[in-house]
Amino acid sequence: MFTLRRREALQQANITHVLSVLRSPLDQELFRPFKQHMVVEVDDVEDENLLEHLPATNRFIKEGLDSGGGVLVHW
Repeated sequence: MFTLRRREALQQANITHVLSVLRSPLDQELFRPFKQHMVVEVDDVEDENLLEHLPATNRFIKEGLDSGGGVLVHW
């Protein structure tokens, strides 16, 4: 979450989309500057099935890149 507070660095990197892969309360104010925000709610356990989320997350990342922006993935 620290990275999301570094607004100037994110702007310089042209981050327009954020993909959050976690299960925790999120401060929605942190995501206001971005065009799109996707949340994949998963637990940090070894038997979590991340593969089921790949089609949707890959589409999200592709859309962000195809629109000329950058995508930050954090967990």
